Amino acid sequence: MKRIVATTLAYLCLTATAAWAQEAVELYNRGLRSSLVYNRIAYFTKALQLNPNLADAYEKRATHYYFQEKLDKAIQDYTRVIELKPDSVNAYLLRGLACLKKGHGEGLIAEINRLALRYTGLGEPEDSKALERAIDDFSCVIALDPRLAAAYSYRAEAYRLIGMTDKAIRDSSRAIQLRGDQKSTAYAYATRAEIYRRLGQNELYKADFRKSVELDPYSPDYPPLHVPLMLRYSVNTGGLKTVSWLGLLGIIILTFVLIFKLTLRAPEKRDNG
Repeated sequence: MKRIVATTLAYLCLTATAAWAQEAVELYNRGLRSSLVYNRIAYFTKALQLNPNLADAYEKRATHYYFQEKLDKAIQDYTRVIELKPDSVNAYLLRGLACLKKGHGEGLIAEINRLALRYTGLGEPEDSKALERAIDDFSCVIALDPRLAAAYSYRAEAYRLIGMTDKAIRDSSRAIQLRGDQKSTAYAYATRAEIYRRLGQNELYKADFRKSVELDPYSPDYPPLHVPLMLRYSVNTGGLKTVSWLGLLGIIILTFVLIFKLTLRAPEKRDNG
């Protein structure tokens, strides 16, 4: 009798588990079909509540968290993907990018901070722990796929930011040699250009800066901001200084625009009557 009861309970548990797994997949698919990011995250979350081992749901949710600047949540979800799929090159790469972004910063505020550090010595230093974790993740990617240029490119930037110049140059050069996607190659040139600038090697700096801009003229990855290039084919020593100061001027202007946008109210319409 006890064996029958145990068998029945086991069967019911398996049936319920299978039903939950099927419902989790359906919720995940609804998330993929949804046009709103908020709804997508909600569907992925519900799917994971039913099936905590649904790696694809973690990965999709992590990507949305990344672009929402919720980096700790993105890192947590990518970590779960790696636990479920230890050989996932994509999860290691994206977690590394989230850590790099956390350690380095992106966007207007981060750009102002970097320029403040460069020109005044003020500002917050990089988050070294996040950068070290990024290096570890990119190293895992390289171990899994030694010819993935993007991993070398992003690891080079992390090395640069924590002061490991020789390794940063080595990885940048390797990324350029592998000829990966255009954006990561531009990133590698930009990283190496910044190192050469700091070392006072102006000819090498100019050559790498020019190449980075040619490959990705609108990228904000290189500090200061790339200027949409009418300057594209006329970069010389004076031109580089102009680009640098135009970048700084652009940031100052954008800052004032944001301040005025937040503080000034639109004029009220007057009644004609």
